[in-house]
Amino acid sequence: MSNLNLNTTEEEFEGAYDAAIKHYVHGKEGGAVLDMTGFSDAYVYKGHGIINDNGTFKPQPVDGSQYAKLVGVVRSNTKASKPSTGIMTQGTINNNAVKYPFNANSLAALQALGIYNQVD
Repeated sequence: MSNLNLNTTEEEFEGAYDAAIKHYVHGKEGGAVLDMTGFSDAYVYKGHGIINDNGTFKPQPVDGSQYAKLVGVVRSNTKASKPSTGIMTQGTINNNAVKYPFNANSLAALQALGIYNQVD
């Protein structure tokens, strides 16, 4: 089960991977709380893949595996210790602007969802 601790102090960061999402069309209303088990970064950055693993939303492993479970991408930069985030399910991303670029299999899975890659 995913948990969200709202008792953390605020920390600001700017500009990180802002160009990853080029055009937002649709997303999961209300977002989701991510299970961060196995994800070691302090942030899940905009455009990172989100998988649904037996009803639990998680960041896609950085090696690009589990592409068959992709359900969208992170809509905004999200602190790992406070993993409540919006999920874009349709739109356009720039794969050159995400922290961990998607492999060909992941890009094909995203395109099947309605998330297209358009690099600048």
